[in-house]
Amino acid sequence: MKLLLRCDHALQAAHFANALAAAGIRCEVRNTTLAGAIGDIPWLECAPQLWLLDDLDEYRARELLNDLTRQVAGPPWRCTSCGEQLEPQFGACWKCGAPRPA
Repeated sequence: MKLLLRCDHALQAAHFANALAAAGIRCEVRNTTLAGAIGDIPWLECAPQLWLLDDLDEYRARELLNDLTRQVAGPPWRCTSCGEQLEPQFGACWKCGAPRPA
């Protein structure tokens, strides 16, 4: 097993773990309930941690996490179905579900 990442909060760790699992990378989330001990225990020991079950998956896992956290550049876009203004990272309208035009 190998420590891959310390996360800011448990929700972030769960999101990353779900993305890795969808890619076939086995992992575990640890330290999801230690936030209340921050101050008595150092933050690095309390932060939620993402552990890989197979060390050989590290390269693929880091690539996937880099893709997940990469900022999407580009202009905002307007939904052609409902007219909602959307930020560039959305591939579909959050209001009506229409896909982003090509």
